[in-house]
Amino acid sequence: MLAMQYSIQLPVNYDVALIRERVSTRSKLFDDHAGLVHKSFLYNEKDKLYAPFYVWRDVMEAQKFLLDDLFKGVVETFSRCRVRSWFVLHMAYGNRALTPGFALREIDSIAPEEKMDKFLQKEKDAQSEMLKDSNLYMHLVAFDSDRWEVVRFSLWKDKASAPKSFSDSYIPYEVLHVSEPKS
Repeated sequence: MLAMQYSIQLPVNYDVALIRERVSTRSKLFDDHAGLVHKSFLYNEKDKLYAPFYVWRDVMEAQKFLLDDLFKGVVETFSRCRVRSWFVLHMAYGNRALTPGFALREIDSIAPEEKMDKFLQKEKDAQSEMLKDSNLYMHLVAFDSDRWEVVRFSLWKDKASAPKSFSDSYIPYEVLHVSEPKS
């Protein structure tokens, strides 16, 4: 699987109602989209970022999306943006009965001396512990082999239920909508 995210910096005076309307209209195009495992429509009010987060079944599905009309709509509306991608190492669902309202994306550098097998086990163990929390909808751990970074992405019931981040870099988001296969 491949995780992918782009962030669109909106002007300070941008009416967030336009983003909410866009999500309301376009989210239907992603509900049950072929090759898509997960899409979170995300917004960070403080930094005025619209930043959807995707999980694709494979690289070819992600590439197909970036070259098709759905992404062309993003380019036509906001201009072409940088798209980050990561290899998914672990993805697991917690309480799928809840509707997530808060997301957290964390990025940490992986030290050159870090033993990757131990690092991956530590991440998997931490994820297993997090999955015990009934306020967690989904948690993902992914890897950027170009920058030697780990990304953790989690969806929570609300901001109050999410743990405090101690990562090098983290961005909190409001979840506007989640699209996933219905089956």
